[in-house]
Amino acid sequence: MRLNIVTPTKKILINAEIDEVLAPAFRGELGILPGHAPLISTLDTGVLKYKLKGSSEYKKVVISWGYLEVTPSSVNILSETAEEPFEIDLSRASKAITEAEKKLATGDITLVEMEKLQRKVKRARLRKLASEESGAKK
Repeated sequence: MRLNIVTPTKKILINAEIDEVLAPAFRGELGILPGHAPLISTLDTGVLKYKLKGSSEYKKVVISWGYLEVTPSSVNILSETAEEPFEIDLSRASKAITEAEKKLATGDITLVEMEKLQRKVKRARLRKLASEESGAKK
């Protein structure tokens, strides 16, 4: 099975041979193995994990919203954003959390702004966690 992970601005992975994908679908995590039934799903902000063919370790990519397509031979991920742990700037993620939480605490925001800020906090926390778990030093 092959995995493709792309965003509107970059390609993270193209035609990588994999044994497994764990994807943060909108209604919960999806586990995909070779032979999975064809499927299309929306993705939530979260950590996408995959095992390269023959590997026992999961590789991680932090994604922000998107679509997943499973075909008989591939898993295709189109995400708004996608970052591998080594790309994540920890100080920037920490700053994003602090700024968004301050704005949320004011209470002087619309419902749409509140939802946007909550998504921003979730994404920044996931980015920070994935980077820290990988041992990245940015």
